[in-house]
Amino acid sequence: MTSMEKRCEEPRKGLAGMPYASIVPDRNPALKYHVGLGRAKAAVAWELPNRYNYETRQFEYRGVRGGEVYKRTGDTWELLHRVESGTRFDELPWKDGR
Repeated sequence: MTSMEKRCEEPRKGLAGMPYASIVPDRNPALKYHVGLGRAKAAVAWELPNRYNYETRQFEYRGVRGGEVYKRTGDTWELLHRVESGTRFDELPWKDGR
C-alpha cells in the first residue's frame, strides 16, 4: 500500500453522488465531487508553489499535490488515477499517449 493510498483511505468511505470525485488529503474537505473528469484531474494535479532554497539561492519545483480520481459506475466507484504528492506535472498518468 502506497502512502497516498493510506492517506486517501478514510475520505474514500464517503464517496457518493456526482459522476466523478477527487480525494486530496491536503485539501479541506479531502473529498469533493465533480461534474466532469477534467475538474477531478485538475484537483489532483494542482501544482504546489515553488519553494525558495536559501542555500542554493534558487526556487525548487515541488510537483503536484496528488490524490485519487474516481468515476462512478452504477452503484460503485472505480479508481481511475492515483497520483503521489510531488509528482512532476508532465509525469501525470493521463499525460501518457499525448
